[in-house]
Amino acid sequence: MMTTQTPTDAQLKDQAIRQALGGDTTEARQTANEIVDKRYLREAWQMMLFVESERGNVQAVKDTIVSCPDPSLLASHFYLELPQVFVKAGDRSGAIEIAKAMGDAGVLPLIGIAAHLAEDGDIVGVREALSHIDEDLRAMIMRKVSAYQPKIQRLDGLNLVGDQAAETNSLAA
Repeated sequence: MMTTQTPTDAQLKDQAIRQALGGDTTEARQTANEIVDKRYLREAWQMMLFVESERGNVQAVKDTIVSCPDPSLLASHFYLELPQVFVKAGDRSGAIEIAKAMGDAGVLPLIGIAAHLAEDGDIVGVREALSHIDEDLRAMIMRKVSAYQPKIQRLDGLNLVGDQAAETNSLAA
């Protein structure tokens, strides 16, 4: 009679990561769901998310977030910065979709997306990003953005070299 040895949680984690790296995210998720120890489970889910984000596949990132059995397993600095990675790469809608998939944890990233877009002068994008957060918070942020909008528009049309010289002279006076 042959005995089969049950893989350890560390082995399952390694297997899930290998599957994710090989592009088989469905199998990787199934393998990760067999892990009992939360430390290894966390490492497996975070690595699966990292692999999908490196591939730039918005749908796979969203699927990984949504299929994770416990959102606290994904909680990390990287996780909260994930939407910013996509918006900086020029994928505004993908960044917003990822932040929405994050649920409550996505509110801060949505605000970060809005801030990034406001810096770029993309007020339509700011409104789109903020449309997915609480109405009172959205109204407060839009008031702040609106207060800076004339300054942003003014800076877009300025000759920065001439203005810096004028600014230097006015500071010296």
